Amino acid sequence: MRDLIRGRLTNGNFTTLALTHDARTVYFAFAERSPEKPGFYSPERRSFHLFAMAPDGSDLRQLTEGVEDDFDPCPLPDGGVAFMSTRRGGFARCNNPWEPCASYTLHRMNADGTGIRTLSVHETSEWHPSVLHDGRIVYIRWDYVDRSAANFHGLWACNPDGTGVTSLFGNYTMRINACYQPRAIPGSHKLVFLAGAHHADVGGSLVLLDPRRTGFELPHGEDRLDAVEVLTPEVCFPESDGWPKSYFHSPWPLSEDAFLVSFSFDPLPGMSSGEGKDTRTGLYYFDRFGNLELLYRDPNISSMYPIPLAPRESPPVVPSLLDPDLGEEGEFLLADVRRSFFPLPADREVRELRVFQLLPKPPPHAANDPRIGHANAESARLLLGTVPVEPDGSAYFRAPAGKPVYFQAVDAAGRAVQSMRSAVYLQPGERRSCIGCHEPPGSTAPPAMPLAMRRPPSRLQPGPEGSRPLSFPQLVQPVLDRHCVRCHDGQAGPGKSSLALTAAPAKNFSLAYQNLRPFLRWYEWGGESISQIATHPGRIGADASPLTRILDDAPHAGELGWNDAERRRVYLWLDANAPFYGTYSHEEQRAQREGRDIPVAQLQ
Repeated sequence: MRDLIRGRLTNGNFTTLALTHDARTVYFAFAERSPEKPGFYSPERRSFHLFAMAPDGSDLRQLTEGVEDDFDPCPLPDGGVAFMSTRRGGFARCNNPWEPCASYTLHRMNADGTGIRTLSVHETSEWHPSVLHDGRIVYIRWDYVDRSAANFHGLWACNPDGTGVTSLFGNYTMRINACYQPRAIPGSHKLVFLAGAHHADVGGSLVLLDPRRTGFELPHGEDRLDAVEVLTPEVCFPESDGWPKSYFHSPWPLSEDAFLVSFSFDPLPGMSSGEGKDTRTGLYYFDRFGNLELLYRDPNISSMYPIPLAPRESPPVVPSLLDPDLGEEGEFLLADVRRSFFPLPADREVRELRVFQLLPKPPPHAANDPRIGHANAESARLLLGTVPVEPDGSAYFRAPAGKPVYFQAVDAAGRAVQSMRSAVYLQPGERRSCIGCHEPPGSTAPPAMPLAMRRPPSRLQPGPEGSRPLSFPQLVQPVLDRHCVRCHDGQAGPGKSSLALTAAPAKNFSLAYQNLRPFLRWYEWGGESISQIATHPGRIGADASPLTRILDDAPHAGELGWNDAERRRVYLWLDANAPFYGTYSHEEQRAQREGRDIPVAQLQ
């Protein structure tokens, strides 16, 4: 054994080793130790950068630079390199004040470090890209949209150009908190990954996933766990099942039966595991027959990422089908919104789709600083617009590329029947389609051409004032002022209510917003969420909120006299998770309180 780096890089941290399929180039990430300890926002902050070299240590070269973190290199069959980077911008929404952890998402570059571009604009972090046998990239997405911050770190896949993003497993279960370090198994259609924790270091139990068996279970709509085979049952799933006394890391499959792994006989360290000190891993051979043989262990540092230094079969190159004629836009085709895992209500025909954009969280980085609304650590958002759904359930429309969006299926009254709690996005020039609205896995498109495809693609129709971004003072308060405040003004007297619905300030919100809270329901990271895992038709904000029934009861229905457009404004607000603000900026929130517009361009 010999050190290939000693003396050529300064003191620092190495991580995420990778090897090209021809075994001629080694990639890794390195961060120089900073003696001055500058703050996170300092331009002098030391960051992880990507390096490459030959397996014998020659031709060492730095590929990326700057203040952003670049790590998790993944050589691609087309000669490029996928990696994770903070270049997309933004922060997670649940950070503590002492942990300014920037979001990092999937990027790619040429082998020499040029041509860097963002593949994923997801607004929360992603990890651990590797290449599947069909040439796609598999990676981990923290799918934290109106959901728990401590779960739903599932396996996702996309093409090497960033198109065709799809969930593989783990987006609808709390039985496994996080799926880490996936790798395709040679000679098999299966994957190996680590069942790990959110509030701890990467590590956990070794499991196999059979993608042919993935799906959802009735009646709850959660991931089928019979698609997973646990190879190490003595190591419990961290956090969801407790905290293991030992853990695996960085598995490298040799077959479905044999693996090179990093392993520690010590507990998994991390924030909530109870183990406060770093524990060390060694390199081992492991197989499903009970063998665990030590290959190498350093007494002073962890040994990780065992990789055989030998060529291996390269997956196929996936051709890019991007259409340059679409410019900075793309197209979505929905074949039939009625195709749903949970049946949609039969008496509520879907007439349109709402298209919301999720906004990245800029500084300040701490959770709920500033708060958006009643929901805990929720996403700021804007309504890009709506598009029609044809009588056969189809929709075909143009949308801007490079924006994380989600959809809601809306009925004739303007209330959402079903909603996403995830995100999708387009690359410039991408055309993508789906079968239905949370359709069962393995569904096929209807044989007839959808009606929406028999015409040019729809254009997004903007929503009402106060929806771009969401703004309670502009979207909802005018309706309350016209119809409600005459009784709900906080004054005593005949025909008056003690429930004030005025725009008077109340802490960081308004009196109306604060007083409506008992009559609202929303999705969140927390116990007040309408549901924790799957989303059920007929249980979106306007359906679930008591406010909707109150506005339609006998005393109010006859006296309010509100029109259809006003009802739709309130339903839109409820279905959008009932926020007060649509922005994270203190300055922009002040503008929204004062009823001023926020230029959309500065929210991107």
